[in-house]
Amino acid sequence: MRRRAWWALGGSIGLLALAASATGLRNQFAYDDVDMIQMDARVHTLAHWWHLFAQSYWAPTWGGDGYRPLTVIGFAVQWAVGHGTPLIYHIVNVTLYVALCVAVFWLMVGVLPRVPAWIAAALFAVHPVHVEAVGNVVGQSELTTGLLLVLAMGIYIHGRRRGPLPAWKQVAIVVLYGLAMLFKEHGITLVALVVLAEITVVPDARPLRVRLVQLRPFLLGMVAMALAYLWARGVVLSGGLAGFHPYAPFQGLHLSTSDRILTMIGLSPQWLRLFYWPAHLATEYAPRYVTIAQGVELWELPGLLLIVSTLGLFFATLRKAPLAAFGIGWVIIALSPVSNFLLPAGFLIAERTLLFPSVGAMLLLGALIPYFHDWLASRRVAWVLGVAVAGLLVAGAWRSAMRQRVWYDNETLMTQMVKDTPDSYRAHFMLGSWYMDTKRSPQGNAEYRKAMLLFPFDPSMAFSLAENYRVHGFCKQAIKLYGLVIELDSTSALGRPQLAACLLKDKQYQAARMAALDAMRHGAPVVAMHWLVLLADSAEAHPGAPVSAGPSARKTPESLQNTPPATRPRAPATR
Repeated sequence: MRRRAWWALGGSIGLLALAASATGLRNQFAYDDVDMIQMDARVHTLAHWWHLFAQSYWAPTWGGDGYRPLTVIGFAVQWAVGHGTPLIYHIVNVTLYVALCVAVFWLMVGVLPRVPAWIAAALFAVHPVHVEAVGNVVGQSELTTGLLLVLAMGIYIHGRRRGPLPAWKQVAIVVLYGLAMLFKEHGITLVALVVLAEITVVPDARPLRVRLVQLRPFLLGMVAMALAYLWARGVVLSGGLAGFHPYAPFQGLHLSTSDRILTMIGLSPQWLRLFYWPAHLATEYAPRYVTIAQGVELWELPGLLLIVSTLGLFFATLRKAPLAAFGIGWVIIALSPVSNFLLPAGFLIAERTLLFPSVGAMLLLGALIPYFHDWLASRRVAWVLGVAVAGLLVAGAWRSAMRQRVWYDNETLMTQMVKDTPDSYRAHFMLGSWYMDTKRSPQGNAEYRKAMLLFPFDPSMAFSLAENYRVHGFCKQAIKLYGLVIELDSTSALGRPQLAACLLKDKQYQAARMAALDAMRHGAPVVAMHWLVLLADSAEAHPGAPVSAGPSARKTPESLQNTPPATRPRAPATR
């Protein structure tokens, strides 16, 4: 393709991406943006920015999960440039998205004819499932990692189609690989995608074994980069798999790994729907909107058939239709870190995590177009196809542009959550939390009650409601809820320190002492719990004396006063 034609087609892809995302420029900070950017002092200064390489993505206050130092540094740079205004962050998001879509087109023309490549990239640019990654500032980790991986794959495919990969391109890909992982963990999938490309779309007549031997230094360099990242992540998070926590309802129901996998087998048709017919979008895919498996059930059968068919189609097309196999394999590999199959993802389905896998889904569409070449030779059929594609692009761009407005601020987003999925307990939970945060307790309590009726097995939700009761002085109601938290999550310190504080305030001194000791055994701050034990012993020994006398004037230790109400449970390793 001539350079002028390439830039004209690439520019049109960029304009489509801009049309689908520009309405997000008006957005404020919403959802995780508030805690990750607006409330996190680490991103409000560039002093000692290198220290961020030794810190978790989420601040310790919010669990200290994930390892994405370059993402956090990027937030800090944007804070310094824009003095904390959301506009600069959204400009970066839209710019990254436009660049990603143009990069996807460049990747597509490396494996597809010009027209199918443009159609596939154009559909990617207006895809409504991408809105969550673009409209929410924290989606920068998805956008940046996706851009770096697509660039790396483009360099590899374009380079290999010309012959052996030059050394400088090998180095560039390894560097991009390292950067991608430092923006978000799923960057680690690049090495598998490179091997997939070598198996499917690289035109090399030599046996695969011979080619892999030639590529061995390059592949070993990538493996070494991945191991270095995993080592650094393990050191910072105190464990190689730290930050990979199961979905909260799985904990509350005490479900096994097999139940987690069965749940995702049953939900897999949702991925297919979101890739190819995203008419309905949602922020919270949670019970009862979706079902959690508790053993083998009939509703899981369609998902099982879909997964088996997809794997069968992949192997069936490896030789006969390698481009299609490449698209299918891309989806499988890119979904694997967020699928709940290999590792717990902390959520069931999150639309923002489908940004990178959707590259493969659109590749598959583009790969199918040339197989209808004879049928499309008819001018009438080609005209009808052109009108259909144009209609899809207009509809996709309009749907995406309108959906961007949902992420304007928390009020808009939380309200829309309930409209999108009225049967999702998480939607009511989030709206209730927002009402509580904005001093609308009656509405908040009503939404919490709806959430509890829909699904009463999320310990973080019970904890959030208990915290709202506690901070407003209603410890009697909070005590019951803390008991439910401990029943649902019997292994962590969640709710135990606060239970001890409430029991002390309610003058149940012996129970407060036992609760504080129990909290210590489960990892609660020793100093704070020791202080509570002393207060309980003192109050029990001198029942007539006020608990707040002397040094114990603080009704609750500071470490408890600053405990966040966990209204937005994290999905650390994959969000």
